[in-house]
Amino acid sequence: MPAARYDIYAEQGSTFKLWMEYKIRGGTGFNLTGFQGNLQVRRAPADNRAVLYLSNSGVTHGGNTGEFTIGVDGVRGSGGITFNVANDAVTNYTGGIYISIDATSMTKTPAGKHFYDFEITNNSGEVMRLMEGAFTIPREITRTNG
Repeated sequence: MPAARYDIYAEQGSTFKLWMEYKIRGGTGFNLTGFQGNLQVRRAPADNRAVLYLSNSGVTHGGNTGEFTIGVDGVRGSGGITFNVANDAVTNYTGGIYISIDATSMTKTPAGKHFYDFEITNNSGEVMRLMEGAFTIPREITRTNG
């Protein structure tokens, strides 16, 4: 099954939240217990450096440089990917996927039209690419440093 195309618009300097439901045929939520999530945002699909990386473990951004190499450098933010929750990120909800990025991480992420994909991996190591598309971040006007 090909990945769904979904373009994301996330404002620089604002907290970002996205909730979706992964269902099996017939409309029942798919149990995502034990799954790992991986969402990477890059300036171009072929770039080696990322501008954002989200997983079950949290969020990483490029800090003052805006870019980083996943697993090598980068600055930890708060948020990430949570499975089997409702859109409040707390209540149990089979098949719910909650993605969040804190405002500081979004402030440090460069403005522009970037690209992302979102993959999940099950306990057997099978990778499913769920979504892909543009990840557009308009430049923030309000700044604390004038």
